[in-house]
Amino acid sequence: MQLTHLHSYARPTDLESAVELIREGGRGTRVMAAGTDLILSGSDEITGLVDLGGLALSYIEDRGGAVAIGAMTTLTELLEHPAAAAYLDGVVPEMLRRVGSPLLRNVATVGGNLVRRQPWSDVIPLFRALGASMTLFDGEDRSGPIDDLYAEAAHLTGTILTEVVLPRQPAGTAAAFWKFTRSAVDIATLNCAALIQAQESGCVRARVFVGATPRLAAAVPSAEAALVGTDLSASAIAAAARAAADEVSTGDDLRATAAYRTRLVSVGVTRCLEKAQERLEGVTS
Repeated sequence: MQLTHLHSYARPTDLESAVELIREGGRGTRVMAAGTDLILSGSDEITGLVDLGGLALSYIEDRGGAVAIGAMTTLTELLEHPAAAAYLDGVVPEMLRRVGSPLLRNVATVGGNLVRRQPWSDVIPLFRALGASMTLFDGEDRSGPIDDLYAEAAHLTGTILTEVVLPRQPAGTAAAFWKFTRSAVDIATLNCAALIQAQESGCVRARVFVGATPRLAAAVPSAEAALVGTDLSASAIAAAARAAADEVSTGDDLRATAAYRTRLVSVGVTRCLEKAQERLEGVTS
């Protein structure tokens, strides 16, 4: 779709100017990262663009085992970076290779993917499972858990996501991502991500997120509870998968029925946890 009603375009070079332009522009002004979603979902209501391409927000840094990612970093840049490859056995590149096509990944940004809150996003469930943190700028920097972006009352008008940090994980931690789709470059019919941490006493932490249900990825507390305190055996994983299938609310759309998605929940959670467990055994053996 073409944006035919634009009357203003700005490419600020500092965050203060960007926030001011967004606030002055009013309801018709949109923030633009790569612009991939704007082109697809543009409307006559969009009358102004504030392009963040002039800001210094494209970078990846290893901060003592944590990975800091500037919001304007492209998916390809993150996919190919050594710090991402070294983080939890490469779970981030594993996910990114499943996102769209190489051409899309070359332009789509990490921040744009997170802020757009698309229910089929592959980045959101994994970053939430990893317990990522974020920094927002609304005149001053504010840092907090990435889950705050998806809280029901979240209000981001006049705010810019500047950085996401994947935290350093304790020893004995592993994660995995799984996605079911109709073709290699299609959006998810269903996806999920899981993180587990184990000690000698068994599983001490578990995070399970399921997305494209067809709603935005959300935590599955019953599956997490079914894992904590167990030895992460096949039976424990099967119990967590059953709990997820019982808890996760699915719906119909053009890609799948609710019943089919419920079956995919069980399959996806099982495969995610099995993969994480395999990695955990590789770390701890």
